[in-house]
Amino acid sequence: MQSLGNNDEEAALTLGASGWQTFVKITLPNVKWSLLYGVLLCNARAMGEFGAVAVVSGKIRGLTTTMPLHIEILYNEYMSAAAFAVASLLALLALVTLAMKTWLEWRFADEIAARSGH
Repeated sequence: MQSLGNNDEEAALTLGASGWQTFVKITLPNVKWSLLYGVLLCNARAMGEFGAVAVVSGKIRGLTTTMPLHIEILYNEYMSAAAFAVASLLALLALVTLAMKTWLEWRFADEIAARSGH
């Protein structure tokens, strides 16, 4: 956002746009791919987080359980089929996240090239 500057936002405000209109029509379109990429990477990190969540959350079943913690609980209770099913779902979500990341990188590269004139 620093490299884009704030000239467009200032111009919109000068012409009478509200702060919300400026955000929706000027700022958000400029940062939409970066914002989506950040949310996607945050999701990927959250899906795989294990140690910190186990320590901080207390592993309270049904309240603070994440998928990796749930897999561990199922495995420790000798429910291998259920643990495998949840692990398979987590792996599928990871593949979908990876596919979206790849698509966003491809799409974001096109946006960068268009802005720089290449």
